[in-house]
Amino acid sequence: MVQEIRDFLSDPELDLLEKTFHPSVRAYKRGEILPIRKSEMHKVFLLLGGTAYLTVEDASGETQILNYFVKGQAIYYSAMIQPNNGHCYVAAKYPCRVASLTMNQIRSFRQTQPSGGISHLPEFIFQSSVASLQQHCHILQQKSTRNKVLSFLHFQSLRQGGPVIMLPIPYSDLADYLAVDRSSLMKEIARMCQEGLIEKHSRLITLLVTTPYF
Repeated sequence: MVQEIRDFLSDPELDLLEKTFHPSVRAYKRGEILPIRKSEMHKVFLLLGGTAYLTVEDASGETQILNYFVKGQAIYYSAMIQPNNGHCYVAAKYPCRVASLTMNQIRSFRQTQPSGGISHLPEFIFQSSVASLQQHCHILQQKSTRNKVLSFLHFQSLRQGGPVIMLPIPYSDLADYLAVDRSSLMKEIARMCQEGLIEKHSRLITLLVTTPYF
């Protein structure tokens, strides 16, 4: 089982970052691509609000969601796996506010933080990238749609601090993220509700099993 790794910053930490790096904060509209140039590949992009998707597009124009980022997470291109065919980009699913920081800025910020500040920021950036990759790989390794869903819900329960989970992305996008057909996903979720494994109210899901089935 993949160990839990803290992969998002708290609201007070985000407020401190936004005040410190206000000139580096930019807003993105829904659907707008974060224009990451080659010269910016080593920058870190901290999501202060909104939701963004990492999407891969192959030579034929087909796309797939490789990852999603929510408020408090770090987007670090240098730590991402680049596909052999096609290209990756990050776009705002919902309006985003993003702070783009260089590693020098992050190191300077760490050195000037008083006791209790975000002195762990460099480690967080690495842990956030590793955790996100580990979790998605672990989910995709599950052999059935049910186990993929339960694995995903288990990680969400750790992140959200309990069995009542608000899905961070719509069901259609969740199916893409899990690499399953949307109709198969919805049928499996309906069966899980009937069998008493979960309760579902729109995107609010309560996980009723204490241990994941994987």
